[in-house]
Amino acid sequence: MKRIIVLLLLLFVCHTQVAQTNIKTVFYNLLQYDNNQYSRDKTGDLKTILDEMNPDLFLVCELKSETASDYMFNNAILPHNADFQKAPFRSAISPASDLLQMAYYNSKKLVLESSKAIYTETRDINRYTFKLNTVDVNTNPQRIVVYVTHLKASSGVSDRGKRLESAEKFVADLSTIGANSYVIFAGDFNFYTTNEVGYQEIIDSNNPIRMIDPINRPCPTLPNGADATFYFNNRFDSPYRQYFYNNSGFADVHSQSTRVSSGLNGEGSGGGMDDRFDYIMLSNNFTTSSSLYYVNNSYKTVGNNGNCYNGNVNDSNCSGTYSQAFRNALYNFSDHLPIYLEIESPTNTLSIDDYKQVVFMGSNVSSDWIKLNLQSPANQLIIYNQLGQVVQRIQTASQEVSIDISSLAKGLYYLKSRNSSPVKFIKI
Repeated sequence: MKRIIVLLLLLFVCHTQVAQTNIKTVFYNLLQYDNNQYSRDKTGDLKTILDEMNPDLFLVCELKSETASDYMFNNAILPHNADFQKAPFRSAISPASDLLQMAYYNSKKLVLESSKAIYTETRDINRYTFKLNTVDVNTNPQRIVVYVTHLKASSGVSDRGKRLESAEKFVADLSTIGANSYVIFAGDFNFYTTNEVGYQEIIDSNNPIRMIDPINRPCPTLPNGADATFYFNNRFDSPYRQYFYNNSGFADVHSQSTRVSSGLNGEGSGGGMDDRFDYIMLSNNFTTSSSLYYVNNSYKTVGNNGNCYNGNVNDSNCSGTYSQAFRNALYNFSDHLPIYLEIESPTNTLSIDDYKQVVFMGSNVSSDWIKLNLQSPANQLIIYNQLGQVVQRIQTASQEVSIDISSLAKGLYYLKSRNSSPVKFIKI
């Protein structure tokens, strides 16, 4: 009897959640992506990476020019998802003018309402205001204000000061957008520790909008009376290392560097996986609201299997959830890993008809096979787990398809084709 009740609850959840809008959000440092042959040659790796993550909102830094942005958009992003659009490209207004930020988005789920650049002493903070493209977008718009930036690198006193200055500019802008705004702040922040004043400035609970680090993995607080500069100068030595991300206790969240040595053309940092530099931070209301919310445990350092401390991300000894081929693409493309999370609204997008593109023939709860009817041609079907990871690809030319799911672990999965939004099924 208990098993039947659980199954009925799962069926209820599955059917009631079909109407939800899920926004897969990714930030990625592109490693000086330029309009040159080197960058063009690795664009295929980015397509591989996008196919694995399947984002709806793709935020980037270290983009060299508008021409480079256009090439990447036409040769990696659009081939991944033809529904993507790009934000207006903005030249830098801050001193560092050759490493820029951009946003690309799934137009079926998001509408770009406005964009601007915020001046800092280092690099711009780009701000984008999106509306969810929901069925009631005109009467009850749901807005997300997205900031993306690249804070000053290196650990010197001056560099930490510049990171703090940029963080202060971000906080000051929060006071201009409304206290109840939903906010995403993403970027390569270059923080060596959560003890750094720039990090603390961002998460200060007294800010106009309270920001949080979704995974809440802070470094231990410095001892009373400790001099932060001293610890920065000794961050590689025991016992001080514990106060910094540069230790094996944070191996599962390290995002830089994917390489022990620099890239083939000398680009990028070496040293192996040993720092958490890349972040997506959220306003706290994503954790308290029922109308727009963070999907618990969806935050991932994509490609990090948690066992590659001080190594190459594609080392054969770093096997796990993320495949060797995928980690090879990450290694080739950048010295950083992408950061991924999901936000969700119970309101459906205007692309509701897409759900009819894939129809279950029978139940969407099964222990062995699911049967589908495809309303439009699809060369490939992709199954994702709840973490957004690809677990199965099915090549098909038929309208009616049967898929063997007996090898999948029990749980909730998403299935989509190139022509459809995801549908859900349960493996029991």
